[in-house]
Amino acid sequence: MTFPARCLVLSAVIAVRAFAQAPQLVWEASGFSAPESAVFDAGRNQFYVSNMGAYGQGAAPGDGFISRVSADGRILELKWIAGLQDPKGLALANGRLYVGDNADLVEIDPATGAVMARHQPEDGPGSFNDCTADAAGNIYVFSNRLGTIFRLGGGKFEAWFKVDRSQTGGLNGLKAEQDRLLLGGWTVRGPDGKEQPGHLSLVTFGETPRLGRIGRSAIGRIDGIEPDGRGGYTVTDWWTGDLLQVTADGESAVLLSLGRGTADHTYLVGEGLLVIPHVLDHKVRAYRWKP
Repeated sequence: MTFPARCLVLSAVIAVRAFAQAPQLVWEASGFSAPESAVFDAGRNQFYVSNMGAYGQGAAPGDGFISRVSADGRILELKWIAGLQDPKGLALANGRLYVGDNADLVEIDPATGAVMARHQPEDGPGSFNDCTADAAGNIYVFSNRLGTIFRLGGGKFEAWFKVDRSQTGGLNGLKAEQDRLLLGGWTVRGPDGKEQPGHLSLVTFGETPRLGRIGRSAIGRIDGIEPDGRGGYTVTDWWTGDLLQVTADGESAVLLSLGRGTADHTYLVGEGLLVIPHVLDHKVRAYRWKP
């Protein structure tokens, strides 16, 4: 084998090992109540974790809450913000914490813990899930009831993009990037009419937002979506419990199998830290990993 050929083989082996490297558990925190989303407040060196509490048919109203968790995984205040209906997605921007609650997009002042505003569609509850912030501080949240992405920006809360669910399928996770909004599909009907796992769709920013797709492969029932710092993503599959790495062209590989209920995680690129809520285990786990 020639020297260039050996170099190519060695590079391929290194690439495969890097892609397949398993995350290592750093800490685990328990005592939550159906934790769904986590976000890191760098200025205060702490995480916020949304807790749905009881959810689904017959759920107790108003038992959802937000927890404060230290950077090393200690629960600082379990019920920091209480009285929420079914809080899920979290986003930090504009000096505020935004929460996708069942009826409203809730706006909280992290300095005081006070609810500053509740944003709702004009015709009733939004049935909101994930939310995300772009670089300009606009907040995006998806209404399952209306099949519409709403945007909060410039003091206005309004419908921004009507989703074609025949293309995207049912949606869960959202993630804003520089020039587009990523949409994590739950399931979608294939050409044969049968239900199949979801994929990553996108909506471009600009005067005329356009719907697109990343790759052609099914990925899973996508909950969390986080950039990996190398042009790809990590996503969680709530249904299988898998944590996956997804390339820029939509190909995926399993990094960890964690059990059903892995939800809207966060990834701190500089620290190489994945923080993953587990809805059904009532725990949050942190893993060290870099692509």
